[in-house]
Amino acid sequence: MSKEVFYSKLKNVENDVVEMGEVCIESIKKSVDAFLNKDMDLAEQVVKEDDIIDLKEMEIEEKCVKLIALYQPVATDLRTILTIIKIISKLEKIGDCSSKIASIPLKSKLNIKRENEIINVMVERLDKMLNDAMLSFKNRDEKLARDVYSQDKKIDKLYEQLYREMISYIIEDPRDITMATETIFMAKYLERTGDIIASIGDRVVYMVTGERIKEEEFEKKYNVKKIKYIKIDK
Repeated sequence: MSKEVFYSKLKNVENDVVEMGEVCIESIKKSVDAFLNKDMDLAEQVVKEDDIIDLKEMEIEEKCVKLIALYQPVATDLRTILTIIKIISKLEKIGDCSSKIASIPLKSKLNIKRENEIINVMVERLDKMLNDAMLSFKNRDEKLARDVYSQDKKIDKLYEQLYREMISYIIEDPRDITMATETIFMAKYLERTGDIIASIGDRVVYMVTGERIKEEEFEKKYNVKKIKYIKIDK
């Protein structure tokens, strides 16, 4: 009976994680919208909603601690709970990135609307990445989680492209330095968000297989057969 209760509670926690991910997805979209359109009300909303994400992280973490204390899970169940704690920490960081993006128009002296296709593409891909990350977590989909991890390289390339574009604006007209600098800062938070989402994919792979993608990369990089890394067996 206690096992049934445990799995029921664990499922509820997993659903909470997916819901937290959905909130973060919306937060990213709204923060960029606020930045591009100089929407001060929306920017303030994003900053305030960061507290909701923070509280959600603490709530889920507390549930995880109780599951460990009350049911003393082992093997894959414990690995799942530890993965959840890692994932919600990363989702909280995504909320921080969104809040920082929203803070840019709040502090900016520029009263302009911006249009940038590279930013739009970055947001579309981050939206898909985070949706896929949550789907891979929910369905224990290792292949999708690995795909999420690999998608970060595309975000990095888009950021580099935008950075070069902004630098060219500054060179052509130094009066654009504030606009370009703010855009670079904003895009850097999006690039950082891509790193965080990729890390979620890595954690899902660990949850499913007990292996880390980063571990595999280090093994190839340093030409070693096995990194000494503590794993919880299935």
